[in-house]
Amino acid sequence: MIEEFLQSTLPLDSSVTLRRSVAEPDTEIAHARSEAFEIVSDAGETVGFVKAWEEDPSFRGYVHFDSDGNVVDWKVFKDRVQN
Repeated sequence: MIEEFLQSTLPLDSSVTLRRSVAEPDTEIAHARSEAFEIVSDAGETVGFVKAWEEDPSFRGYVHFDSDGNVVDWKVFKDRVQN
């Protein structure tokens, strides 16, 4: 679910793909699911990283890092519930 969310919201060009990283869950946000991904070029080089979280489908976000660990983008998405 998180990977599909990232593919639809993260501004990546077609020359890179997301590859799930093996990472320990973030204990700071234990009530939310979190996943980490490497951004990999067609040549197989890691060109960035993404850490994403989802508390529920209406509240989630990500932090996008370059290959040096600098923050490129940080987004939080909160859907409003209509009554």
